Amino acid sequence: MRILADQHLYYLEQFLPKYVELVYYNSSEELPKLDGFDAWLLRTVTKVNPKTVPSLPNELKFIGSASAGIDHIDTGYLRDLGIQFDHSPGCNANAVAEYVLTSILAWCSSTRRELSDSKIGIIGMGHTGGSLARKLEAVGVPYAGYDPPKALREESFKSCSLEALYDCDILSFHLPYINEGRYSTHHFMPDILSLSPNHKLIINAARGGVIKEDYLLMHNDLASLTNKKISFVLDVWETEPVPNKALVDRSFIATPHVAGYSKQAKFEASKRVLKHLTTYFDMEWMDNKWQSERADSTNTKPEKIRNDGLIKKTNTLSLSILHGLHNYDNEMRKMINHQVQGADLNHFNASIARGFQALRNSIELRNEFAFTTFPDGLPDDLRPLFVRD
Repeated sequence: MRILADQHLYYLEQFLPKYVELVYYNSSEELPKLDGFDAWLLRTVTKVNPKTVPSLPNELKFIGSASAGIDHIDTGYLRDLGIQFDHSPGCNANAVAEYVLTSILAWCSSTRRELSDSKIGIIGMGHTGGSLARKLEAVGVPYAGYDPPKALREESFKSCSLEALYDCDILSFHLPYINEGRYSTHHFMPDILSLSPNHKLIINAARGGVIKEDYLLMHNDLASLTNKKISFVLDVWETEPVPNKALVDRSFIATPHVAGYSKQAKFEASKRVLKHLTTYFDMEWMDNKWQSERADSTNTKPEKIRNDGLIKKTNTLSLSILHGLHNYDNEMRKMINHQVQGADLNHFNASIARGFQALRNSIELRNEFAFTTFPDGLPDDLRPLFVRD
């Protein structure tokens, strides 16, 4: 049994029998030959469709993505070839929800607002949107959850109306990227939902294509003239891995698609996709050696406060340092503003693309709040955020 795996997938050996041969590859380089492998494990940075991988060997029976989303995979293409595909839905829901909450708290501090006075619109109530909703409930913050397709699937769920989102001052997007059909999410903003005078903060930690970035920039320019600026927190980008520099510069927080990058999320991603793989091949499951997602987690304490980047900008100290949000934002801005002397646009964009992926691969994974020490100085009413839901 031979498995080809992205070198940035974690904990694979812990779940597989010793007789399995794991061969790792660097997803930043040219894809190696797939001949001789029974299974292929990859991440969202690898696109699989007839153009990117025009042929697949007959012996390859299983492709697994250690990711929550699947818009990088042409599932119909694999189905036609008789290749089993599985992924890890919900693996990073808690990590992304913590990213969103940390961003909101940083923004509230910067604008001298109270979190409890905010109303948050959650667009997409799947794994991640649901996790965010539970956290907001735990700290007593009102929200409106919008997800008409879920309301059709689940009788117990009631979606708010589109109009209700116009009354929210904060919007957080948690939609999959779907570019066709009745429930297409391509450019959901502004094609379905436009900005309103009530909106003060837009957060996108879902997929870049659900928001038209030119629309954000245009509205930002117009709003600046009337002193009604809207803030943006963006972790995903429409032209990823070459983010729009103007939008990075104008964002309150800009990060390189790492909202879900926690130790626990990475553990869950590998665990869930390998559970599918071992079931498919009728292999021994090695989970009995490990204790849930605590396998590689340690309690951590906030670093010593530094006066740079996001810290200087927001005066939000212990929580953003504990989360690592300021590091993500600093590194993103340094990367996008690094000018190569004499480089043409194509050369510059290629350099940015390499830098973006390098950041994703090199930023240290954080621990989720439940595996950390509640930081001194935080209001006690935030303590429920440190209990895993």
